[in-house]
Amino acid sequence: MSKRVSILVLAATMAFAFAAVGQERKPQTFTERYGQQLNLTDTQKKTIDDLEKKFDEDNGAFLDDYHKTMAEYREARQANDTAKVDALRPKMESQRAEMTKLRGVQEEKIATTFNDEQKATWAKIKEERAARMKERGQRQ
Repeated sequence: MSKRVSILVLAATMAFAFAAVGQERKPQTFTERYGQQLNLTDTQKKTIDDLEKKFDEDNGAFLDDYHKTMAEYREARQANDTAKVDALRPKMESQRAEMTKLRGVQEEKIATTFNDEQKATWAKIKEERAARMKERGQRQ
């Protein structure tokens, strides 16, 4: 009897493991990531989600190319392919600068939906995020 139970437990564990591996990680939306911290209302969440959807639609081709370039760059770095890294670096840096600009404009649009308390919280979140990014840059 215990052998059957062990086999069933093992089978269930493997099924859950394979299911977890098969799931793709979906990037979080702004409201998923910051909604609770900012105490967003349902109306604000809907407005922000609509802004995010429009951003993705308006910039879809650029976003696809940006993600492709970043993936190629990461793969080349992991493979120690310095020639490819050097060849991709100018395009990657240019796209990264454009992405930073686009995201900045997007975040400004989103921030127009905030009340004063949320604006203060958002400023704090951005400062903490910038500090983490700076720290990560120093480690590399």
